[in-house]
Amino acid sequence: MLTLAKVQTYERFDGDIDGYSRACGGGDTSGITDDDGQLIERLRQALYLVSSGKAAASFGAEVERELHIVTAGEPVRQALRRLASS
Repeated sequence: MLTLAKVQTYERFDGDIDGYSRACGGGDTSGITDDDGQLIERLRQALYLVSSGKAAASFGAEVERELHIVTAGEPVRQALRRLASS
């Protein structure tokens, strides 16, 4: 489950989950894993495609369904959308 803390950690390390690991988590307590980092990156890319109008409506609907399944609430989904637009 993606939490706001995991997304914030991903953002703090600029998506470099390996850098996060090399820094021994930098005192982070979010519990982010490699799988979480990969999921965040995949969702970030998918949300970018949807927001740029380069994806079919059905893809956008599928991304929204997945977001509701894998996130811990609307603040997390908003943070992911912000990542996708940056």
